[in-house]
Amino acid sequence: MPLTALPPGFKLGVLEPRDAIAAFQRRALLEPSFRWQDVFQEEHARAFAVAGVMRLDVLQLFQQQLQVALAEGQRFEQFAKEMMPRLVGAGFWGDVKVTDPESGDTRLARFDRRRLGLIFDVNLRQSQAAGRWAGIERAKARFPFIMYRTMRDERVRASHRPWDGVVLPVDHEWWHTHYPPNGWRCRCTAFGIDERGIDRMRAKGLPVKTVAPETRWITYVNPRTGQIAPVPHGIDPGFAYNPGQQRDAAFFDAMLDKAARSSPLAGASVVAQATADHQAMVAQATGRFGDWATRVIAAGQARGEMQYVGAIAPAAVRAMALREVEPASAAIAVRDQDLLHTLRSSKIAGGRAVDLATLMRLPELLVRASALLLEKGAKPPALVYVIDLGGTDGKAAKLVVLLDYQAARRVAGKKMALPLNLARTISLVDRTALTDAARYELIWGRL
Repeated sequence: MPLTALPPGFKLGVLEPRDAIAAFQRRALLEPSFRWQDVFQEEHARAFAVAGVMRLDVLQLFQQQLQVALAEGQRFEQFAKEMMPRLVGAGFWGDVKVTDPESGDTRLARFDRRRLGLIFDVNLRQSQAAGRWAGIERAKARFPFIMYRTMRDERVRASHRPWDGVVLPVDHEWWHTHYPPNGWRCRCTAFGIDERGIDRMRAKGLPVKTVAPETRWITYVNPRTGQIAPVPHGIDPGFAYNPGQQRDAAFFDAMLDKAARSSPLAGASVVAQATADHQAMVAQATGRFGDWATRVIAAGQARGEMQYVGAIAPAAVRAMALREVEPASAAIAVRDQDLLHTLRSSKIAGGRAVDLATLMRLPELLVRASALLLEKGAKPPALVYVIDLGGTDGKAAKLVVLLDYQAARRVAGKKMALPLNLARTISLVDRTALTDAARYELIWGRL
């Protein structure tokens, strides 16, 4: 069935070309990448990348021509006709030798008509999907549900076929990961719909499924970064996100992932500046962390997952360096096993565990810290965040971050120990206990 042949009673949220163009324009940052995994999943909501393109001038050529194609509604033939001679002129056609700046490895990346087709397809589908989401959000008072729709032909993937006809509220969490496209050259789509439309579809005998399909999670380890990313079964790695949702949270995650591989002061400075420039990032990252924590708690057991929640402030990095304490990076992460431990423990190091609502605000709490302490003699070294929760009982939240904790992770299929700053426990303690000079040294802020 062609995309324009919609079932009776099926109402579409309006997709305005400007929404898709705006979504593409938000990806202003040019990101050179040796492999497609270098710019992963939600990072594409803020950055533009083409696997194997390390040259900024060539990336800019792709970016400019794809934006023209989107604005003018070009078909692939027209895009290829205009793009091919530009790439030939830039010496970027056929087998192109590219070098990984981190390892020095080289490989041949082939740029031909088939490769152009894939680049065109992925970028336009993702931008149109993000634009369609903007329309869905605007119209959700009239069309409060979304319907998943396959093309209903022999080319539909077996894993996507059961999702055809799924109808869920616009705000349902299923759309965080299953909003299409859900893979390379995936042709599925999703549209806004109202109750009357749903009733008419049922009357015509068309599929309507109002319960979210069960999600079976697969653990994907990015071979380039070592990042562990849970991916729903049936969705290609790199596509388990909604390109129209949480753009700032996605940018925050990607930035922290890069900070984890940068020098501590450089990473801390970049995160601090970006947080100041894009204040919505922390709020969205907090909501995203809450979604992840909810899923971890529902599972009830650790699966080796990890989530970045923030970065050590530049002033604290400098203060630690003066005391000859320098972590491998500034990024701070939380493991699912530590999250579950905190919730299951009624008492932690002389205090009591915080409630779930407070725990889910962890990215926001890191930014709100009023003081940072070094815990003397701790091995590995521990940084203590002191956070005022607004109570009048003389208590404060104490967040312990272990510096350079040797956490076991899989990188490129191999298990190895890598240093990570881990937010290990958070508890409520008497503020006076934190003034013990024999145990703590104040390095930033005030108690």
